[in-house]
Amino acid sequence: MTVSSPPLSERVAAILEAACRVVVREGAHGLRMAGVAEEAGVSKALVHYYFYTRQELLRHVFAYSEERLDDAVDRDLSRLPSGAARLERALVISVEAGTPFREMRALWNEVWSSFRFDGALRPLAEESYGRWLDRIVELVEEGRADGSLTASVDPAEAGRRLIAVAEGIDSLLYLGLVGREEAHELLLGGLRRETPPA
Repeated sequence: MTVSSPPLSERVAAILEAACRVVVREGAHGLRMAGVAEEAGVSKALVHYYFYTRQELLRHVFAYSEERLDDAVDRDLSRLPSGAARLERALVISVEAGTPFREMRALWNEVWSSFRFDGALRPLAEESYGRWLDRIVELVEEGRADGSLTASVDPAEAGRRLIAVAEGIDSLLYLGLVGREEAHELLLGGLRRETPPA
């Protein structure tokens, strides 16, 4: 299910950026058109002009944030020399402070909590997970092809398990059950088990 956004003018981008900040700061339940308007420095009527309902705005916030994240990760990975290095970076970025991924994870957690109120969010999340899994599988394949990962690794199986490991560690980190350094080490340990270097 693709979200059809209004043209991404500076004004729409400013509203979506403001809405992202509101969701991360106050949770999805705290997303109000008036609050977003105040955060963006525009009128409530203008927010309603582009996004008719709060649920519609939340769906657009999720899609916009994911697109920004994908662009940031693409730029980050493009500088790395091997599939193995890109794979490690794609996973480790999820537990680092101050990265676009941390904001996206906060939004993710809020979207999950909103599923029972807005069924239209579920397909967006499923598609997002599918794209993330595809990215991880492709990076494993790149590592096998360039010789930085052992050829015996099954990309699809390793990709699914790595996603599960990353999700579990992120949940532990989000709940404060592990610190960021421990989360980083746990993630690297899971990566080494699933994709030993060549």
